[in-house]
Amino acid sequence: MSRSTRLLAAVAAATLAVSGTAVAQVADPAVVFFSPSTRVGLEVGVPVLVTGATVTPDTASVAATELTFDGGATWVRATPVRVLGGLRVDWTYLWTPDAVTDAVVAGRAVTAAGPGAAGGTLVLHVGGETVPQPVDCAVRCEMYTPYAAEVQDHDTLPVEVGIRVRVDRPGLLLGASLGRGAYRGPILLRLWSDGVLLAEQPWDHPGRMAEIDFATPVPVVPGQDYVVSYYTPQGGYLVAEDHLTGTVVDAPFTAPHDGVHGAGVYRYGVGGGFPADSYRDSHYFVQPEFRG
Repeated sequence: MSRSTRLLAAVAAATLAVSGTAVAQVADPAVVFFSPSTRVGLEVGVPVLVTGATVTPDTASVAATELTFDGGATWVRATPVRVLGGLRVDWTYLWTPDAVTDAVVAGRAVTAAGPGAAGGTLVLHVGGETVPQPVDCAVRCEMYTPYAAEVQDHDTLPVEVGIRVRVDRPGLLLGASLGRGAYRGPILLRLWSDGVLLAEQPWDHPGRMAEIDFATPVPVVPGQDYVVSYYTPQGGYLVAEDHLTGTVVDAPFTAPHDGVHGAGVYRYGVGGGFPADSYRDSHYFVQPEFRG
C-alpha cells in the first residue's frame, strides 16, 4: 500500500471512528480537528491554520461549521473547502492568537434547526515553553497539509518548488510525497538548510504521485529551518495559491508562516537551486516524511 493510500485510509478510519460503523445511525453532525495537533505550542501574533471536518450522513443539512476559542463566549464560522463523499465537509479557519494562554478550541455544526452541541475539543498552548507531543514516527510520519483545490500551472520554465518546515524532535528526514502536475518527466527531490544542499534524489516515473526516499535518510534537529523541494525542468507543477495563509502544525512538523509569507517557496532557473521566494501563500503539494 502506498503512503498516499495509507494516508487516505487513515482519514477514512478517523471518519468512521467519529461517525460509527453505520454512518446512517448518526443523529447529529460531529466536528473533528485535523490540525494543529492537540497540545502543540503556538506563537502569539502568528496566524495558524485550524483545519478539520464536519462528519454527517447528510452534508446538505450542514449550513456552517462554527468554532470557539473562548469556551463558547463567541463563535466564528470556518470556511468550507470541499465535500467528501457526501459524508463530510472539510473546512479551515485562520486564527491569530493574541495572548499567552492554553486555548481550548471546540466546534459545532449549524443546521436548519440551529447550532448543535459543541464537541471535538482541541487544546493549544500559546506562548511559553511546550514539549513535543507523543507521535508514533517509528516507521515514518508524513506531513499533513490541509486540502486545497488543485490548479495545473501551465508554466513551462525550469523551476524548483517546495515547502519550508521545522521538526519538533531529532530524527531523520526520509524524503517526501509529491502531487504532480502535467509534467511527468524526470525530477530531482532535494533537501536544504540555510541554502546548503543536504541531499538530492532523482525520480523518473510518470505517475501522478511521486513517493521519493533519499538514498540515505538525513538527520534533522529541532529549531532549524529546512526546505524540501523538487526541481522540474519544464514547469507543469501543481499549485494552490492563497492556501498556506497561516502556520500549519502537524507534529512532528511545522510549516511556518511569518505573518507575511507562507511556507511555500520557489526559485526559477535552469538547474533550480535553493528556493527562497514566495508568492501568494502558495502550496506546491510537497509533503515531507520523517522517522524518529
